[in-house]
Amino acid sequence: MSIEARIRVIATFVDEKIASQAELELKNSLIENDHELAQALNAIYPVANQIDYKDELINVEKMGRNGCKLTIDSYTYTSENPVWFVKSLAKLGAEKIHIIGSWDGNIQNYYFLNGSKVPKKKFFGESPENSLSAKNFEIGNGLFLPNGRVKVRARLISTWAVGDIYESTGMEFKTLEGDVFFYKGRGVILDVLWNSTTEEFDKSVVIEFSAVFEVEKKGGQYASFAKRPTKVVQILGL
Repeated sequence: MSIEARIRVIATFVDEKIASQAELELKNSLIENDHELAQALNAIYPVANQIDYKDELINVEKMGRNGCKLTIDSYTYTSENPVWFVKSLAKLGAEKIHIIGSWDGNIQNYYFLNGSKVPKKKFFGESPENSLSAKNFEIGNGLFLPNGRVKVRARLISTWAVGDIYESTGMEFKTLEGDVFFYKGRGVILDVLWNSTTEEFDKSVVIEFSAVFEVEKKGGQYASFAKRPTKVVQILGL
């Protein structure tokens, strides 16, 4: 069964003149190729011989530019993010390329510098942090960090936006025992907590799910984050 995937491509060029030229070239090629991204890019720089090439349609809905940044919004029908066209965009002069894919409640982000895939921290120019250890950080001080995968019951305390609509929602939770942890993502947890009547996340209900808990930074401080939640259900009568 095919799944519609929303694909946003954000390409950053070294200067506005190169970005403008690339926009014009790609716009003309899209018109000539029925607004299909793969064919349009292939007409400029061949991509069929690239690694991980897939013969699939990526339909461009809109394209816009703000200074050096070119944004392409499109959709396709696949369960995997198409990223094989990155090198063609790089040949057009894109120094940095961020691809965001969204399908069936899942979000994936891919980062590229000069056509090569890189970690998020390198993409944003962040220095790698020291590995977390008791020697460097008192990570056990007040953080909810049980060992392994555990089942928790908690109520939602607050939410915040992470990135744009193509990315995720941040959530602060408190367990029934009073421990605080956080979660960033989309999918089942958001669906279970969403109240379609009030069009808000419900802070009165208790949810139960299984997850592992890892340390991440929030607001410059280390905090506990729930990762890879499964078996998410709403608990009635609590």
